[in-house]
Amino acid sequence: MTRKKAHIISHSHWDREWFLPLESLRFRLVTLMDEVETLLDKEAGFNHFHMDGQMIMLEDYLAVKPAKREKMKQLVADGKLRIGPWYMLQDAFLTSGEANIRNLQYGLEMAEEFGQAEKIGYFPDTFGLYGQVPQLMRQAGFDTVVFGRGVNPTGFNNQVFDSAFASKYSEMFWESPDGSKVLGILLANWYSNGNEIPTDKEAAKIFWDKKLADVERFASTDEWLFMNGCDHQPVQTDLAEALEVARELYPEVDFIHSHFEKYQDAVKAGLEPEKLQTVHGELTSQQSDGWSTLANTASSRIYLKQANAKIERLLERLAEPISVMATEAGVSYPHEYLAFAWKLLMENQIHDSITGCSLDEVHREMEARFEKVEQTTMAIIQNAARKITEQIATNDAGIPITVFHAGGLEATRTVELELETDAIHFSEMHFEQIPDELAKLPEQSFRMETSTGEEIPVVVEPLGIHFNYDLPERKFRDSYFARKYKLTFTVEHLPAVGYQTIYAHPVAVSDDKKELTKDLQLENQYLKVEIAPNGTYSILDKEKVVEVAGLGAYEDVGDIGNEYMFKETGDNVRINTYNSKPVIRVLREDKLGKTIEMKHEIEIPVSASATFAEEKRRLVWHPDRTSHRSDNRTTFKITTELTLDKHDKQLTVRVKLDNQVDDHRLRVLLPTGKQTETHQAGSVFEVVTRTNKQVEEWTNPANDNRKQGFVTSGNIVVASLDLPEYEVSEQGDRLELTLIRAVSEIGDWGDFPAYEAECHREITAEFHVFLTDESNVNIPAQVNALLTPTFAIQHPSSSKEKMLAETKDFAKWKVADGLVFSAFKLAKDNQPILRFYQTASEPKLLNTVNLWRKSTILEETAGDAKNQFTVKSNEIITLKGV
Repeated sequence: MTRKKAHIISHSHWDREWFLPLESLRFRLVTLMDEVETLLDKEAGFNHFHMDGQMIMLEDYLAVKPAKREKMKQLVADGKLRIGPWYMLQDAFLTSGEANIRNLQYGLEMAEEFGQAEKIGYFPDTFGLYGQVPQLMRQAGFDTVVFGRGVNPTGFNNQVFDSAFASKYSEMFWESPDGSKVLGILLANWYSNGNEIPTDKEAAKIFWDKKLADVERFASTDEWLFMNGCDHQPVQTDLAEALEVARELYPEVDFIHSHFEKYQDAVKAGLEPEKLQTVHGELTSQQSDGWSTLANTASSRIYLKQANAKIERLLERLAEPISVMATEAGVSYPHEYLAFAWKLLMENQIHDSITGCSLDEVHREMEARFEKVEQTTMAIIQNAARKITEQIATNDAGIPITVFHAGGLEATRTVELELETDAIHFSEMHFEQIPDELAKLPEQSFRMETSTGEEIPVVVEPLGIHFNYDLPERKFRDSYFARKYKLTFTVEHLPAVGYQTIYAHPVAVSDDKKELTKDLQLENQYLKVEIAPNGTYSILDKEKVVEVAGLGAYEDVGDIGNEYMFKETGDNVRINTYNSKPVIRVLREDKLGKTIEMKHEIEIPVSASATFAEEKRRLVWHPDRTSHRSDNRTTFKITTELTLDKHDKQLTVRVKLDNQVDDHRLRVLLPTGKQTETHQAGSVFEVVTRTNKQVEEWTNPANDNRKQGFVTSGNIVVASLDLPEYEVSEQGDRLELTLIRAVSEIGDWGDFPAYEAECHREITAEFHVFLTDESNVNIPAQVNALLTPTFAIQHPSSSKEKMLAETKDFAKWKVADGLVFSAFKLAKDNQPILRFYQTASEPKLLNTVNLWRKSTILEETAGDAKNQFTVKSNEIITLKGV
């Protein structure tokens, strides 16, 4: 008979910050690593330690003990310290596709600097997994993935139910939508199933009788996995002795102090593939009761999601592409600085951080990090843009302005810029005299034109006289006063990836201001929007001849859940705006378009009732809570701005809230125009189709989901960069988008107050609505471009040689329908990298002007150089220049 092998892997799952802040946990980390070093050096039988798959754990240790770097390298080289492949353990759905790739790239680079990475996809505690994981892992050279959530139905403390298994075994095949397949290993008994192994024989017998049976219940081979550790678990210093006791008690079992590569090789050798099931696509605990999916981390502390999404886009769509463009101006690509920015952002993308399910101290520190990484990213963008504009050959007819764009499609965009004129430097006049001198100048406005003389519509707002300064490269700062103006203008035909230079011409101020109309509708050549007295609105798409009415009501419900999961109050008191009478007025109407403002006031409970505090204190699990909403009410104000500019094919909705109310959730309600059984949502490198009706085992009344970029159901598409949570009704005829969710505790395994999760702050949420006739193949690419920021810069005065064109499109490629632009950057060897993903159901052609070689996500090339590539359905394709 084949002997059973028990692979014991020593580890500590290191939530960098969670129920304690970073520095409190770092103190424990240093102690842990010092003990691990001693054991690996001196303890016979203690052979390996797994560093939780994340390099930031080692980085945090070395920040305190930098002298240990060479010792850590030695332990890695000897195969004792098992590191990588990730930089950190991210949340999969709340981080972009490019962020997931950078996480792997930087993690592997750092691991290789220390000697070697553990080549296994490791997702021990990720809150669900996107469907393209197998494809990304295959492109990275991995064929095995270990994960803790998403397949077998799991509940509190990860207990496994007996029904509705997506896989009979803890081993399975997992297949991406493109057909990429990996071996998936579920931590069915969690990543602590071999924790604190007894050395006392009697206790060890009890321990192992249960643990061996638990693993055998799910294992398809005789290779059994036991994870010796848990969250922030100190290393078991007497493990070697504990394993000797186990060997004595169970001579028929080989107890091996192991590591993941050894374990995966043994499992693969013992597999009977025909026994295993194949799971497909995203893993979000679909086959469960729905109470422990952790999906509502998508709406906890929504302000964190907003900051993260903004900075991801700045890095992906401005900092990296503009830095590539700047190489034509002789500027070195800032590899190290971009890595610094990405890693700083990734500190906030760890699964217990970006999900908003930690202590208040943790999330306050995150906000400071977001500020730092935004400053870093903007410095990269501004430097590259300035270097480019210094060398653009311009005419002398006006003030040159260059607008950068990298959305992957040619675009028309409304752009804002603060323009300076008439600067007087302190070197020219005593600074006290300058403001009075500038005040003598006549008022002025501006006319704007393209480089070919076509007029650009612009709205000018004088901002007065302001102090500013230049920071020359070779001189001390140069201070000045100047007149400042806010210019809002529309630029057409922005390159798909590139820049366009336009001109502002000073002109006399004209008295052409028009009175605001009282016409409470919005209309351009594409759309007509009519507003009802209760503040709901209808949209008519003139081209598609599709109309949807009743959009935009708000609904407020009580929430007695936690940072992980929503739970509605027991009284089911819901308050909506269908019968309200908001104050509606035209806020803005000019040559660019029109904005209508609506102000709702609704009376809602100030919090949950007093019994809720007792439920939290007693650790009542959120599905079993019954507290009502408070009888005390307050006025809750919602300000909505509907904007339709002349070039828009979508209605832009901006909602402003000043939330001072506890224990509630606010959503905007959007009828879809028709009934459906399924809907589609953007996800990581894919568009996923989800069913509206859940499985029989699902008992949670809510069916909340996560999106990236957009969700479409029926005749509507809702696009937003930073509102990731939504729900579609079972009939598919209503979509609900979460704007804010206010709760007061972490939840999970103890009483951890988190009062700042009530989000007592001003929140501005923005989303776009457009209509579809179900010709959806181009929606992902269109939304991707729509949500791409632009960057405009006034040219600095420069004596450098003018050698660059006024307008340049770097997108020397032509994509078919369904291909979505994802990245334009430089590889470590300074060759350009271009990435798309395919959302159409059939192969498409990607044609390029220049020669490229097909690459992996790790930017390793294979194959011949060519300029035409067939991209199969759901493929992520990376090209590398030659």
